[in-house]
Amino acid sequence: MRVHSLNIILSSLKRLFERHPRTFSFMELTVYTGLFIFNIWIVPFWLWGIYRLNIAFPEGLKILFYKLWHGTILVGLISITLGSLFFMLSSFIRQDSLKGLGIRFDNLYESGRECAITSLISIVMILFFSISYFDKSYPYGFISYLTGFIFKYTTWGITKRITEGLAQQFLLQSVLLIRFFQIFGKTSISLVSAAMLFSLVHSPNIKLMFLSFCFGLIVCVLFLRNRNIFTLGMMHGILVMVFTSFLVPGLIDDFKIGPWRGNTEFVASIDYHGSKIETNPSKIIVIPISVINKSTATWDSKDKEHPVLISYHIIDEKGDMMEYDNIRTSFNKMIGTDDSVMVDLMVAAPSKKGDYYLEVDIVKEKVTWFKNKGSKTILIPLSIN
Repeated sequence: MRVHSLNIILSSLKRLFERHPRTFSFMELTVYTGLFIFNIWIVPFWLWGIYRLNIAFPEGLKILFYKLWHGTILVGLISITLGSLFFMLSSFIRQDSLKGLGIRFDNLYESGRECAITSLISIVMILFFSISYFDKSYPYGFISYLTGFIFKYTTWGITKRITEGLAQQFLLQSVLLIRFFQIFGKTSISLVSAAMLFSLVHSPNIKLMFLSFCFGLIVCVLFLRNRNIFTLGMMHGILVMVFTSFLVPGLIDDFKIGPWRGNTEFVASIDYHGSKIETNPSKIIVIPISVINKSTATWDSKDKEHPVLISYHIIDEKGDMMEYDNIRTSFNKMIGTDDSVMVDLMVAAPSKKGDYYLEVDIVKEKVTWFKNKGSKTILIPLSIN
């Protein structure tokens, strides 16, 4: 019965592709784009929308998004599996050949030559641009920085970058561009559409989106000339290494895409219900702080390797950091997910008179401050009389 039902579904999809290939390809692009948007924007919505931006939502939806974010890794694995199965089903219906997908070795020389020339031109332009405009980024001299770059990447680092390049080029060329070919034909509209979609997935990083569009358009043209994922993937990996090392320091802040996803192991809800604190210089004071563990990990202040503690940073009235590492205060018990606790934060007041702020945060020793992973801190005004 199940086999019969599966045959009916396959037959229906084949007929749809044969009769309406453009519609079928558009449906495929919708599925792939939907999976991407769901994982990049919807899954972490609790963190960036409800938790960080305080967007108002019914309590039931808040809980749903909270659980969805807690299951980020599992949801991602499920989405990758579904996407892979959908692609295999699509390829079976389309009868795509490996050569058509760019998985081939017979044109390595032709494609490799074009990719090598393009890479060389791009690298020269990046280095020229970097030397001309960003000399302040290299306090020890550009040659010293270049030497450091050569020895920066290990074999594993290079392999990782090239593997990521292969994956991205496969998605861009073998998945997106080929579908646009089916919709618009082998025209410039298809090339621009694929490059535009490739650019949009890098939102909201505007500078990176522009760079991705230009790069995406170039590699799509190269793929149209010589379909080969391997050479394009290698070029992608090499240029990313150069981009991140030379172009980013002066032009692009980082290569992050999507909203702040955070890390499910490092998120807390910290509250202080008092008013401005006034005290004397260098005095030790105690501040009552309410903390809720919103992460998936249990906090243990007695852990020998990486205890989880509460602490603070001292910031002056202009917003500049004065003292980063200060007294740590332990929790009096292990704190599991959604557990709350009141803790008396020990604070050593600054020695000079003036107005300050205490930025209260959680730290996992030798690992990270929670703020660096997307967790919110609180600022407590402090006046030293």
